[in-house]
Amino acid sequence: MIGILFRFMFLLAPVLSSSLDLGEKKDITLYNVSASSITRDQIMQRAQVWVDEKIPYSQTATTDGYRQDCSGYVSYSWASSTSGGGHVTSNMQEICTKISKSDMKKGDAILKPSTHVVLFGGWIDSDAFYEYAEHQSGDVCRKSTGSYNYFATNGYFPCRYNLVSN
Repeated sequence: MIGILFRFMFLLAPVLSSSLDLGEKKDITLYNVSASSITRDQIMQRAQVWVDEKIPYSQTATTDGYRQDCSGYVSYSWASSTSGGGHVTSNMQEICTKISKSDMKKGDAILKPSTHVVLFGGWIDSDAFYEYAEHQSGDVCRKSTGSYNYFATNGYFPCRYNLVSN
């Protein structure tokens, strides 16, 4: 019920923010992003919503207009188009640019076109990083630890959303 209420508030935040008393003073404007840009903090806050709600993996179900699969989740986190449930791994390069490992920042992604994508949440050490992802059927959206070397040796590369503002 709280998840449904949150999604309702997310959709109506621009309309209600001036008159809504949330009690705990949560800044709902963090989730209201423009179609032209998004900050890294907004990306990570959006990513955490699905983790907290344990959104189950699905290539057919949607949450807030986005498919509940890996590319739908990254599309949601980046607040990109909901057309068709969000981008898919085969066309994600239309909205992101390949970057180097040393340029990676939270909110970037690690992509293998037509296969899989995960959201990068920051470095733990020179190989390990926080990974936010919808992985497979039977799983839920989660934050875990990933190995950059594993992804790099299996055809993945880091990329940055073209509309991230910082």
